[in-house]
Amino acid sequence: MGSSRWQKQHIYFQPIVWAISAVVSLLLIILLLLLGFAIEVAGGFFILVFAITRVSLAFILKNCFANSMVRILKFDYEEIERDFRTLFKNKYIRFYRKSEEDAYHYDFPGHSLSMIVQSYWLPVDVNPKPVTKVTLRVLNAKNKEFAEMLAGSIDEMANQRANGREKV
Repeated sequence: MGSSRWQKQHIYFQPIVWAISAVVSLLLIILLLLLGFAIEVAGGFFILVFAITRVSLAFILKNCFANSMVRILKFDYEEIERDFRTLFKNKYIRFYRKSEEDAYHYDFPGHSLSMIVQSYWLPVDVNPKPVTKVTLRVLNAKNKEFAEMLAGSIDEMANQRANGREKV
């Protein structure tokens, strides 16, 4: 598995993008049918417009209105959880941790930022290994600097852990 990097996302826009794409495409197919086009032609335009609208809206909304950062780490989430606590302690970052069945939730008081660390399986792996999905949620203008510092610290920790594992 190749190394990942932080990707910005908006966690609520995916259903909105699907809905807008479907509505625009349905309006187009109705218009084309009313204008006398054959169902095959209208159906082809429906598929084409749906795909173009969905992809363009996804890129526009993801880049302009991102409210989370996501990264996949190639470590088991239970093994790396201790490293997160050590990292936060060393950087003097206050946090509250809640443990759930298959995830850890971290809240950072004073920053209105939360982090979810959960197990994740990559569907393309032939030999599946557990990996960890780290999500920094509720990004805004006030906590952007803190989130970027936290993301950089997590990157450093992951690189040190990967280099330490290769030497052993």
